[in-house]
Amino acid sequence: MSVDMNSQASDSNEEDFGVNSEEDDEDDDGGDEEEEEDQGDIADYYEGVASDVEQQGADSFDPEEYQFTCLTYKESQRVLSEEVNNVAAVLKVLPAVAKLVLVHFHWQVSLILDRYKSNSSLLMSDALVQPSSTSRTLTAPQSLQCGVCLQVVRRDALLALPCQHSFCKACWEQHCTVLVKDGMGVGVSCMAQDCSLQMPEDFVLPLLPGEELKDNHFQLQLCPGADCPIVIQVQEPRARRVQCSRCTEVFCFKCRQMYHAPTDCPTIRKWLTKCADDSETANYISAHTKDCPKCNICIEKNGGCNHMTHGSEYYECSRYKENPDIVNQSQQAQAREALKKYLFYFERWENHNKSLQLEAQTYQRIQEKIQERVMNNLGTWIDWQYLQNAAKLLAKCRYTLQYTYPYAYYMESGPRKKLAQLEAEIENLSWKVERADSYERGGGGVLDLENQMHIAEQRRRTLLKDFHDT
Repeated sequence: MSVDMNSQASDSNEEDFGVNSEEDDEDDDGGDEEEEEDQGDIADYYEGVASDVEQQGADSFDPEEYQFTCLTYKESQRVLSEEVNNVAAVLKVLPAVAKLVLVHFHWQVSLILDRYKSNSSLLMSDALVQPSSTSRTLTAPQSLQCGVCLQVVRRDALLALPCQHSFCKACWEQHCTVLVKDGMGVGVSCMAQDCSLQMPEDFVLPLLPGEELKDNHFQLQLCPGADCPIVIQVQEPRARRVQCSRCTEVFCFKCRQMYHAPTDCPTIRKWLTKCADDSETANYISAHTKDCPKCNICIEKNGGCNHMTHGSEYYECSRYKENPDIVNQSQQAQAREALKKYLFYFERWENHNKSLQLEAQTYQRIQEKIQERVMNNLGTWIDWQYLQNAAKLLAKCRYTLQYTYPYAYYMESGPRKKLAQLEAEIENLSWKVERADSYERGGGGVLDLENQMHIAEQRRRTLLKDFHDT
């Protein structure tokens, strides 16, 4: 039994790396690790910031709060086995058959039990573990000929499911091997034409020694970190931020990609695909072409001098003179407008990605500034803690802002006021963080920065709340 682990469950990877982890309640790793992480990286700008902002009167509701547990490979297998055995006991079937039923109904135990109480036979046929009452029932095969290779074999070499479609062991092995190598896990079906009856594990595994069938549980996700065997368990699967307790990988639970709120999973996939396909073209057009200032037609200079004339017979713009090519030029204008829209959001996406990387350098400079002030008896580390929190919050807000641009690009025409508000507050926060140079709260500078932190975090939470409520 497997949770799509890609055979990563070696003995060395089955140690207990820590469980019952929650993203907002993880403890600091200690002073030694902090010193290592201060070399230009913000270890986790989600740590310690929320409580600091809430103390200033911010809304205590955090739309990103999400309960999850980090399990080792053995623990995840134990969770699956317990669920399978419990359902098998209720349905009075073998665990391998119960697992097929669970996989078919996406591990919705309550739904399975309700269906079983109403009509147990219909449940089993709908789950494709036994033939339906309307299907043609075959008698035990009289011929010793395999239905696939047509070879005559011994009777003990013919294997059949409850549908009584018999094939030789070699053909079953080939059939299962091909499907499992292609990524099929639990749910390999019968080889007979128009028969979708599924093969339980206790039928498949003896044919494939050493193999392990993959299956997906809606409450479990394997950490996407390199060679990481940790499995994340949640109660309610949603597109939320989770973090592995072993490799510290942060990702979206639903799609296993980088955390991307407020953009939903299908939209971020479309955006990343579009960026991979169109970014080089967009970069070339942006760098090597200019728009005509009167007609906005895209012009590429590929030779000659820099002088361009508008209005001559050769360069005359079709906007001012109708010609048979106007239809095509209208389509070009639409394409150009679409490209402009893409460039607008792509450039901001890239700029904020670069800015986010620069925030690590800002955090490092702040650390050095604080250390210098403390060494010169200008306040204590506690006095300057607000500035560290401000730098972390700035990176946190900028990360959210970066993922508003794919959301805005695919958004239907309408108000984008909340996005603009968050961007403005982030820039204000960045300006104040760069210029903060006091630890005395009476002067107004500290309170002003803390107030700006409160405003920026409130804008960010408002934007995320709309996303998480959908």
